[in-house]
Amino acid sequence: MAGHTRSRTGCWTCREAGYKCDEQKPSCGRCTRLKKECKGYGVKLKWRIATSAAVVPRKRFAKRSQSVGMVSVDSPASATSPLLVFSVFSAPTPASGASSYDHSESTLSPTMNPSVYPDLSRTNQRLLHYWLEQLAPLISAAPKDGGASSFQIHLASMTYTRGALQSTVLSMAAAHFGLVSGDTTLRFEAYRHQHEAIHLLQEAIQDPNEADSDPTLATVMMMQISARLFGDEEEAHAANHLTGAKAMISRRRARSGNMNSLSADFLNSLYAYHDILSSVSRGSSPLDAHGAEFTAIEGSAKMSSIAKILQVVARISTFHEAAKAERLLSQTSDLQGNNFNLGAELQQTLMNLTSNLDTVIPDIGFTAEAYRHAAFIYLYRVWLDMGSPNPTTLKHVQECLAYIGQVPVDSPLASSHVWPLFTAGCEAIDATQRKFVRLRFQAMYESRKFPSLKRVLRDIEDVWAVKDAEQMGGLKVDCIQVILRRRGREVDLA
Repeated sequence: MAGHTRSRTGCWTCREAGYKCDEQKPSCGRCTRLKKECKGYGVKLKWRIATSAAVVPRKRFAKRSQSVGMVSVDSPASATSPLLVFSVFSAPTPASGASSYDHSESTLSPTMNPSVYPDLSRTNQRLLHYWLEQLAPLISAAPKDGGASSFQIHLASMTYTRGALQSTVLSMAAAHFGLVSGDTTLRFEAYRHQHEAIHLLQEAIQDPNEADSDPTLATVMMMQISARLFGDEEEAHAANHLTGAKAMISRRRARSGNMNSLSADFLNSLYAYHDILSSVSRGSSPLDAHGAEFTAIEGSAKMSSIAKILQVVARISTFHEAAKAERLLSQTSDLQGNNFNLGAELQQTLMNLTSNLDTVIPDIGFTAEAYRHAAFIYLYRVWLDMGSPNPTTLKHVQECLAYIGQVPVDSPLASSHVWPLFTAGCEAIDATQRKFVRLRFQAMYESRKFPSLKRVLRDIEDVWAVKDAEQMGGLKVDCIQVILRRRGREVDLA
């Protein structure tokens, strides 16, 4: 009997199972027949650290267009710089009758002045307008200054010319509007722009003049955000562009000292925010030390109170590694000496960071307090190996959820609530609190249509199931570890 032929261009469900896929859209025939979730088609990519600059790229197979091509791109800085590695698969072909991407005026937002983007097609003008006017404000967590979001202020001008950033935001716009409108043909438009963005980024990082520019760094960060918001449901190794962003930022600092432009501040703070929250979901130290330069979220001075708490969260993540090492060596959950004292110090730091809710924008103050209580929950898990139903943890769960509940779900600040809502939600054991967490995530999804929000809610429900099965009520259940073991991936906390 002949063995199964691994699919090269089919949906990810068939590829992972090693079965041939008929590549029907939007769901393949095998997934439809077996009532499986069809995970779609597309590109997988990742950064990796190279040990030598003399990496010879592997050429794509010329005879079979469906073969996998692996492209390794040297960073121009040094032999230890990261490479951008693309596992490039053939672009999906639209289903019959869905080959045209020229959407009507009623489908997408009105086009901008064509003279602003003379080289863009009519459809792409509309997609770019959709990103600028609809999607960028949804992604931003900072309050709007003069009616514009921080992403609009700092990135809009960078999208005017053709390049990797423009293609990245076009891909995001197509993916999001496809979800909002139910237009499945936009999925193929998103894949097409994603392919183009990857290859344009490949060219940019090979050019010393472009490799560390603001548009290139912005591209990497927008790819990170796109992977988090729109990535595949169960992809075990989501592209982590933070490694590439770290290398770029390090080289920029080495060459020109502090990056003191407003756009550089925005990009640096965006990197810090995602790196810190990613460290929580990995259970390890952040990739970078985020010190005095990380003063605000998205470069907005009004968000400084949240940045201060995230700096403590970064220290807790670093502390997490030391705590795990001591427990592994001692075979006990109780920390001693310097590690125990460090936990006490971090607890005192959080106690001293109480927000003055009378002197800040209310939504910012409420969000900062939600972050602070979430940080307490995280600290007690790392420091004391303690969670619910411990009364101290439950007190912080109650406080965290109460502050979140005071922020309207359509507030920009709600875009930053995934981590505190996940942290408190996982430890919630009260039925009313769990109902609030579930309804809050559902409302956030309805107002934003980001697939990651549904995914995080399912992660929380997985944790609840494990906790409820524990005789001690889940006291020793580490929420992050549950997802790492059961799903084989990080939680999308940013």
